[in-house]
Amino acid sequence: MFTRNLVKTGGFTSLICAIIIALLVTGCSADKSAPEPNVAGEQSGQTNSGEQSGQASPPAETEPATWTFTDTSGKQITLDIPIETAVVINRNTAEAITLLGAGDRIIATGDNTVKNNPYLGLDSLPEVGETGQVNLETILSLRPQVVFAYTNRPDEQLEEKLEPAGIKVIRMNNYLPDQVDEEWKLLGKLFAQEERAEQFLEWKQQIESIPAERIQTIDEGDKKSVMALSAGFLNSNGGYRIFPSESLGGEPGVGEGYATILAGGKDAADLQWNPAEASTTIMVDEEYVLTRNPDVITLHGTWLGGYEAVDAEPLEEAFSNIVSISSIDQLNAGKNREVYFFHTNFIGSDKRYIGVLQLAKWLYPDRFEDVDPEAFAKQYFEQWLGVPYQGIWYYSFKENH
Repeated sequence: MFTRNLVKTGGFTSLICAIIIALLVTGCSADKSAPEPNVAGEQSGQTNSGEQSGQASPPAETEPATWTFTDTSGKQITLDIPIETAVVINRNTAEAITLLGAGDRIIATGDNTVKNNPYLGLDSLPEVGETGQVNLETILSLRPQVVFAYTNRPDEQLEEKLEPAGIKVIRMNNYLPDQVDEEWKLLGKLFAQEERAEQFLEWKQQIESIPAERIQTIDEGDKKSVMALSAGFLNSNGGYRIFPSESLGGEPGVGEGYATILAGGKDAADLQWNPAEASTTIMVDEEYVLTRNPDVITLHGTWLGGYEAVDAEPLEEAFSNIVSISSIDQLNAGKNREVYFFHTNFIGSDKRYIGVLQLAKWLYPDRFEDVDPEAFAKQYFEQWLGVPYQGIWYYSFKENH
């Protein structure tokens, strides 16, 4: 009886099967790209497990492949990928690798990574020193597959000592605005995390588009002039070290300075940075600053604020000292209290795009009234790095006086 009824209802059964198969196919092809942020920093949709939790899905088991590429310094390198062991003496690159979900392949750090980026979970690893004083013996004893360094530091002695031992040196910066996207793509390839790198870049570029679109209609004469200064140098002796917005040949300058342009301001200084120099600032005298008389001053450094900062008192104390020992109060910026602090990580480094958005909002509050940069900062830490969001990363001396 059962068999006879099944045969008689075969058309109905086939229809049910077809519907089930169609539903399965639709579910498998659902869009898994990173959720798009809106201007308030909120995300639509649910976060996919392993895609934005700070724990990227491990790459499928693949045989190592030999690949030849060119790093940011212009050097051609051939090595087996994906990379399995790396010493990183560039804290920006250490953060990028960790965000890609490949932090377990970092076996030692340098460049004060643990001090300045304590949220990366790399504090138990060996420390090989600052970029100017690298312990080559330690690196050789660890026998990593590669060492990541900045393009301008340490010097070529790094290659001379390590490459004869079979250790490749890859130079990239992971903070300069005209290089960073291509460097992200390169890291994705090197660690077999191309999909995650593409998802992150899409999220980052959507944030970058917010100020880019809104500053287009600002007349040049209406733009505020901004001078980006080293907070530490100004606080120590009242001296001025400027972060130029432009490099030699008219290329974008260092992050702190170029952020002025990206946020819709104009650089109050007329200086060009030489990328071959280890320092990212140019020292000027008081007369130069007084003559330029900026509308806005941005102060930058890593010794104030940061992930472990819990209150703004040290910032206020530093500002009071700066006012007492410098000529800040003689400038338009000082008179109007248009002075803003940014931790280097958030405007001169890998999270520049969030700091730029905050600076744009401070420069032109009416144009960015609906934008919440803090929400994007929270997304970065909690949904991409997978750690709690905390700390003080930027501070307005105007809003707090």
